[in-house]
Amino acid sequence: MTEKSSNGRSESAFSPMMVPMGFEALMDLHRPALTAMAQMNGKVYDGLSAMNRSWIAFVNRRLKEDFAMPQQLAGCKTVQDMYGVYSEFFQTAVSDYQSEFEQMSKLSKSMAENTAHAVQSGAEEVARNATDKLRTKAA
Repeated sequence: MTEKSSNGRSESAFSPMMVPMGFEALMDLHRPALTAMAQMNGKVYDGLSAMNRSWIAFVNRRLKEDFAMPQQLAGCKTVQDMYGVYSEFFQTAVSDYQSEFEQMSKLSKSMAENTAHAVQSGAEEVARNATDKLRTKAA
């Protein structure tokens, strides 16, 4: 039976865990990896921000055109006029959406490339730092 202290926890159940290095040494060991992750996160954030700006600008443009259509229809005198308004509206809409999806694809590709480059350069920096530390310890 284990002995209990006044707070209800067992004092002799487990021995304290030995920490092989201090907090600062642990942080120094992981700092290059954390820096690389921060750079990668920055690239992802920049890419998502650019995509969001592009999408919001597109939606604003499309809403203006969508809300202008009823006024254009109200000005029609014949069925042919209405057909022309609808035809132009849908052709423009399809073209706009196609262009925006192409733009989003380019931004996505750019974000992926920038993120991959940040990860690669970060990994190289981590490897360089690890090699330098091993050389320092060996000397």
